[in-house]
Amino acid sequence: MPKKLVGIAARWKMACLLTLVLVSAGCAVKWTPLYDDTLDKSITTFQENTEAYLTKLESLPAPPCTYEQNLSFYQQASVQLSVMQTRATASQHNTFLLEQISALSKVVDNLKTLQQQAGNTCLNSTVIESQRSGFDRVFEAMLAYELALKANVPPAPSK
Repeated sequence: MPKKLVGIAARWKMACLLTLVLVSAGCAVKWTPLYDDTLDKSITTFQENTEAYLTKLESLPAPPCTYEQNLSFYQQASVQLSVMQTRATASQHNTFLLEQISALSKVVDNLKTLQQQAGNTCLNSTVIESQRSGFDRVFEAMLAYELALKANVPPAPSK
């Protein structure tokens, strides 16, 4: 191949490469998940409902403090967790959120089991505080993740 053609081919390749770089520089590539305002609000609402329930449990006497008298909380929690899970499943890069929703579900199940096992007696403040700590850990992780997404920064890796 003559030198002149080699030089033209090299310049043509370089021009194509430069064009490709310039075109791709204008494209927004997003590697982090998108912030979901609805999911963020759902997490906050669930946290508020849970905190209100735990606070109520601390002040109720028997029998209003029993599982049977508070079945509506667990039914509502089940609905809220299901909605959050569906929403997280539909979002991009949802692994962390699904793990946290699963962890939240386990904390709810644990509280439910403890309350069922208590029978006709109330949970004591130590047990309630322990459960509150479990909820708080998960809520903090979920909200920190959502706030990182809202700020459009990659969320910190889970521990």
